[in-house]
Amino acid sequence: MKSIIIASLVALAISADPVLEKTFSPKTEYVYKFDGLLLSGLPTSYSDASQSRLSCRARLQAIDDRYVHLQLTDAIYLNSQMTQSEQWPKKESFEKSELTEELKSLIELPVRAQIRNGLVSEVQFSEEDAEWSKNLKRSILNLISLRKSAPVDETNEEERMIQREGENQFFIVNEKTMEGDCQVAYTMIQEQEKVLYTKSVNFDKCITRPDTIYGLRFGSDCKECEKEGQLVKPQTVYTYTFKNEKLEQAEVHSVYTLNVNGQEVVKSETRAKMILVEERKINKEIKNVTGTREEIVYSMGYDQLIEEFYQKGDKVEVNPFKVLPTEQKLEQLQDIFREIGEQEENTPETVHLIAKAVRLFRMSTIEELKKVHTIIYAKAEKKVQLVIETTLAVAGTKNTIQHLIHHFEKKTISPLRAAELLKSVQETLYPSEYIADLLIKLAQSPLSEKYEPLRQSAWLAAGTVVRGFASKTQDLFLARPATRQQKEKFVRIFMQHFRNVESTYEKILAIKALGNAGLDLSVYELVQLIQDSRQPLAIRTEAVDALRLLKDVMPRKIQKVLLPVYMNRQNQPELRMAALYRIMHTLPEEPVLAHIVAQMEKESNQHVAAFTYQVIRQFAKSTNPCYQQLSVRCSKVLLFTRYQPQEQILSTYSQLHFSTLRCSLEFKSTSPLSSRRNAYLPKQLQASLESVFGGNWNKYFAPTLQKLSFYGKQSDSIRARRVNTGVKMLQEIVKKMNISPRVQTSNIHNAHAIFYLRYKEMDNIVLPLDMETLDSLIEKYVKNGEIDIKSILSFFTNDSDFELHRALFVYEAVRRIPTTIGVPLTITGKIPTILSITGKMSFEIQKFGARAILDIIPSVASTHVTEMRFWSPIFEQGVKSLQSARFYTPLKLEMTAELKKNTLEISHKLVVPENKKTIVSVHTRPVTFIRVPSENGENETDEKTIFHPQLQMTSEEVDRQYDVLGLKINVLGNILSQWTLPKVFMTQQDFEYTLVSKNRPAEFVARLNIGNLEKTDLSEIKFNKIFEKEFDLENTESENRREFFHKMIRQIQSEQGWKNFVSFKLEAPQQFYMNTELRTVCDQSVRICKIELDWRRAPVFEENKEWTLRSELLAARPQMPTSLPQLREQPHREVQLSLNAKWGSSRKNEVVINAQLGQSVEQKKNVRNIEREFNGIPEYELLIKAARLNQINLVSKYDFTPETEYNFARLFDLVKAYNFWTVSEKLVENEERRVSLQLTVEPMSRQYVNMTLQTPQQQVELKNMRIPRVALPTIAYRAIDNKIWKKTGASCNVDQSEVSTFDNVIFRAPLTNCYSLVAKDCSEEPTFAVLAKKMNKNSEELIVKVNRQSDVVIIEKTEEKFLVKIDGKKISRTQFENYDLEMIGDNFIVIRLPQGEVSFDGYNVKTNLPLVASSQLCGLCGNNDGERDNEFMTAENYETEDLEEFHRSYLLKEEECEVENDRLSEKKNYRNKWNRAETKEEKDYEQDESEETTEKQLVKKTLVKEFSHRVCFSLEPVTECPRGFEPEKNSTKKLRFTCMPRHSKNARRFLKEARDEILDLVDFPVSYIEAIQMPTACVAY
Repeated sequence: MKSIIIASLVALAISADPVLEKTFSPKTEYVYKFDGLLLSGLPTSYSDASQSRLSCRARLQAIDDRYVHLQLTDAIYLNSQMTQSEQWPKKESFEKSELTEELKSLIELPVRAQIRNGLVSEVQFSEEDAEWSKNLKRSILNLISLRKSAPVDETNEEERMIQREGENQFFIVNEKTMEGDCQVAYTMIQEQEKVLYTKSVNFDKCITRPDTIYGLRFGSDCKECEKEGQLVKPQTVYTYTFKNEKLEQAEVHSVYTLNVNGQEVVKSETRAKMILVEERKINKEIKNVTGTREEIVYSMGYDQLIEEFYQKGDKVEVNPFKVLPTEQKLEQLQDIFREIGEQEENTPETVHLIAKAVRLFRMSTIEELKKVHTIIYAKAEKKVQLVIETTLAVAGTKNTIQHLIHHFEKKTISPLRAAELLKSVQETLYPSEYIADLLIKLAQSPLSEKYEPLRQSAWLAAGTVVRGFASKTQDLFLARPATRQQKEKFVRIFMQHFRNVESTYEKILAIKALGNAGLDLSVYELVQLIQDSRQPLAIRTEAVDALRLLKDVMPRKIQKVLLPVYMNRQNQPELRMAALYRIMHTLPEEPVLAHIVAQMEKESNQHVAAFTYQVIRQFAKSTNPCYQQLSVRCSKVLLFTRYQPQEQILSTYSQLHFSTLRCSLEFKSTSPLSSRRNAYLPKQLQASLESVFGGNWNKYFAPTLQKLSFYGKQSDSIRARRVNTGVKMLQEIVKKMNISPRVQTSNIHNAHAIFYLRYKEMDNIVLPLDMETLDSLIEKYVKNGEIDIKSILSFFTNDSDFELHRALFVYEAVRRIPTTIGVPLTITGKIPTILSITGKMSFEIQKFGARAILDIIPSVASTHVTEMRFWSPIFEQGVKSLQSARFYTPLKLEMTAELKKNTLEISHKLVVPENKKTIVSVHTRPVTFIRVPSENGENETDEKTIFHPQLQMTSEEVDRQYDVLGLKINVLGNILSQWTLPKVFMTQQDFEYTLVSKNRPAEFVARLNIGNLEKTDLSEIKFNKIFEKEFDLENTESENRREFFHKMIRQIQSEQGWKNFVSFKLEAPQQFYMNTELRTVCDQSVRICKIELDWRRAPVFEENKEWTLRSELLAARPQMPTSLPQLREQPHREVQLSLNAKWGSSRKNEVVINAQLGQSVEQKKNVRNIEREFNGIPEYELLIKAARLNQINLVSKYDFTPETEYNFARLFDLVKAYNFWTVSEKLVENEERRVSLQLTVEPMSRQYVNMTLQTPQQQVELKNMRIPRVALPTIAYRAIDNKIWKKTGASCNVDQSEVSTFDNVIFRAPLTNCYSLVAKDCSEEPTFAVLAKKMNKNSEELIVKVNRQSDVVIIEKTEEKFLVKIDGKKISRTQFENYDLEMIGDNFIVIRLPQGEVSFDGYNVKTNLPLVASSQLCGLCGNNDGERDNEFMTAENYETEDLEEFHRSYLLKEEECEVENDRLSEKKNYRNKWNRAETKEEKDYEQDESEETTEKQLVKKTLVKEFSHRVCFSLEPVTECPRGFEPEKNSTKKLRFTCMPRHSKNARRFLKEARDEILDLVDFPVSYIEAIQMPTACVAY
């Protein structure tokens, strides 16, 4: 019964099977002639190439319908270097190489194959067969593997895409070939008796491919980059010819090209064909083999043995390099390092030897490495020893690393040197668990515990190696992927180390090692650290950063974890910004970006919001192809946001992108640990000086600093009494208001900073800066409260000889792929480099100066190697493109600084030694090579330099000699006339630059002398003929202006002036010199200046006289107005410049330029339209804008040589061509040799320029020329100080009813006749307090009190005059300077604080604090910490939402004032404008309280005025009648307008919003003022 069932199933299977496709008849022997050709060269048919040909006879016996036997006989190998051809070259053109009997016997071993449906499905080899021989036979079986018809399978009917046209057909199937399991396209064409089959392989659609990739694990996945082009492009096409259903010929052609920037640069080809010679019955059967059943796909067994040896070392069962005798390896290494030691300079040949040594070290066992150490290393010089150490580290196999660690522990190699070598180990091509275990063991060893740099390098290297074999990267290994248990093992090790250590630095090091590993399982541990609020900020931030390598593995997971961290405003700003930075690198989709932007718009922390905006904007501008889609998404979300960061916010992010061959290399400059607004340093550095220096600050430095006086002009006794008075008053304020001191939250034991170097996404170096480090430095150089000068000087004055030799691979990548001829193709890219620096450094302290001498000889050689290589035991063949660079220059540099009488002299001397060459050379050449083993076991190499004929014809020969300053310079070589990177790979170029000083050293000396300031008379500054007719003003103003100007000059000249002298001299051999003298004379306030510049140098080239330049520049600035009326009434408000210059050698050029920097007609009109409706501080801020100078008028009279005149004409033509569409010109007749220029900057947007140029022959106008936004100068008094405060400081404004805090939170709070605390230093040792109150209940004027440590200042304004009292004593205006007070015109007074200032105009109190001021502030102005959500901290230091409670807590109740409880309790007197909901509620409240019916009828809106290049919006709303009403009464009101460029995002957004709502533009500057008519009542019509 069983037999019947089995027979039925077999019959069913046969009936269900497709029709058997028989290529060979059973019991028949087919004899084929097989020829295989391998070609390596350039992608052109006109250049030479290395070619190898393998020929044999193939006996193929069809045993039955399914099995065939194959045996190869009469194998011969031929090779040659000859010109490429599409035809098969004749055998006569090759050189025959005899195969050894061993190789022949392996080739002739038989093979058994199973054929199903025409395809070879299984292969069996002899057990004695070698792997390379098996793959050779696979390539022949691959030629007979053919599917004649599409498989009948209904499930993939559409996928087969069968197209029939007569007898022809086309179909696509998946098929296993020699090169993998890939999609194959078949085409069948019927030609009379013949049937032609063609099949091509689609390598983009492969299930599996037998290839390996090493060295690409440091890159990131980038789909956009892959679309741009692959680095290696394989192409394979098979052709079969059948006649009478017999396979007469089979041929395969494969091309493998290497592409750079989308262009082919080198290629390798394989061609193979089988031609039927004879068909006969089987006379003698080929021996049947019963080996293991294998696939037709190329076997990587031998490659796997090599990989295992590299990764596991001597623990492997089979050593693939055992065939190479130890003696031969040692002999080759001895020759290599002997030759390196004999070379004084590093050359490209040195680099080649380094690469060869790396290859030999990788093949070595532990015993062989021990012999290398004993025989070569121990007996070598220091240079060779250093090179051997770095070469072993670069080799990066388990054996070489184990050998190095052994000598680390024996201290044969110093710990510091060991830490350096481990940086190369991090980049090993063959990472493994065994190597990681060695590094972890080293990191935990007693040696590493003792030496911190070694411990750090070992942990970081261990993490990087773990990533290589346990994480998902672009590398492809033959070994099995790491198991979950292996990943858990290393996560456990790193986290156990994290938990065992105590210091913050050691914990961060553990996290960085885990981050370098990039293990997906580490995400759970990292998430716990990120979410654990008990962890220090530094730990949580580093945990976020440690997720960087998982962005391609689990982007959604990272977003899910970090987005809540970013959105949670309870987290520290640094943590939130670090989370955002990591989120953006996961390429978030638009919904995630929308969440981020929504948070940014309502963000209370200004630094987080600014950083968010900058990050998104930088990604929107990114040109990195990997961020192409993200850039589009970021640009889209920015279009819909209203947020604009403030200028003074320092939290920024920037990104610099460089394209490379693979994808991109980014250089990022970012501040995820961003500084807050009152600090230059990250928050982790914001510990007080006491905490940073751990107690040593007070011990050593405080006594010294206490000797410095902030008020140095007064005696110590007076200052002491004032300080005591001020401190007592500050203490009384604290006591009366019950103010709780704001204690610094930083932990003095945890104060630290971490600096790290990241390369290829690996953390290589971590530099800690913590309390212990600073303590040790301070204790070393500070003793008994004084700096130990002797210790510092001894550190510098020690002469030191140094010698550095370092071999490294800048990068190395290897890819190995199978070919259709059975020989693997290895594609390699690497940059072996050797760097040597030897020399001596000395430092000498002299009596009045110091001298440093540096005598060095740097020597660098590097070669970029791009190679495609075929390898088998029979031969080695390939092509490589070499780009070599070499640099060698002996130098001696001497630097001296010395104080001589009244001058400081700084000199630099550069000495070029005699008869020693400075060499800079670059060589490129493509090379083909063939290596064939000889009888003695060594390889005979045949190398040939090739070139691209067409490109080589475009190269130019260079052979030039120069004699410059006694130096012989030779430039020799041939270079391409049109240079591109792909061309460099395909052409031979040589360039060498040599410089030598013969007979004697060449000395170049540069001396800089700086003289002291000396008093002088200003009468020598004379302004004659500086006014031109183009400078004249309208009407009679010009004459008045000139009189006023000359009167001002005479008044300044009557005062004392100062002069200074600076000279620079350069001396060189052959009496070459260049001397420069700069003399300046200015008055004390730098209102007028004369600058003289004399420049002389020796004649050069064809000059026969000394070249000289003599110039004199006169400059005068106008008086600086302090008010708008003074600006309007001031006759002269322009800056005058006059330049006289004469230069040249035999023939001189001369020019006289008069220039005037003033205001355009439009700007002057704006000034005239401004009326005095502003007082004090608002008026002054408007004055700064009104006093801007936006126009330059320039008149030049010249006498140029023809050459100079021609150069200026060419330059002007270039300017006109650049702005072609905005240029208009016409012919005129003007005065000869006279040019006038008028340049006007549009004053509002400051982004458009109009230029008018008058020459003797033409008038040229350029209108509306777009430029980057410029900062216009202003002549207003203290304008520069004001700009500095605005850009870098924090300001708070307080008037009688409204407060704008340091963090830009605006709220209403009424001041009373009792003092309210505006701002105060609320630390435990306060330095200042600012208080304000109303003069009386019904007045608008205020009184301000400023308590400083030295005194108490009270200021009030009565009858337009200021009354100032210091400690209760009235002082006059002439005494202001003695008490650090300054009167700005008649408008307001500035009170200087120890850090910052307070401005008071009688109605407004403005407090400015610098970025470095303490954040321990309190008062109505807030705490100045960058957060808007925590402004309302009461005096008792708790947060409240009740503005009245907040206000009352800072009310100073004294006997002489009566608290206005009614005013304080009235709801409408309080409003938080930052809270939008509260603002809306307040508007509704005010509207309900309104009793004017006409106001209910009027509609308020923002008035918009549109101009050609700008749009202006009213800062206050205007009233209009609603639809259906018309004005009954009108009134005129002057409105302030702010303008912005029409193309700006703000302008577009505000235009849209102004249709429906009133714009809040309080933070925008006033551009101009205009009178507008508005209705006061409306009636229906």
